[in-house]
Amino acid sequence: MRVLSLFDGMSCGRVALERANIKVDAYYASEIDKYAILIAHKNYPDTIQL
Repeated sequence: MRVLSLFDGMSCGRVALERANIKVDAYYASEIDKYAILIAHKNYPDTIQL
């Protein structure tokens, strides 16, 4: 599944998908808060930040 997450925060959407055992092929995220982006990148380095 390809996912586009607007207002992504710390990738909580990705956490939910992971807990639901839904495979993510590509995860695109849009976020402006630099600290949220840092946490998201630390937890999910394959996230593509837009």
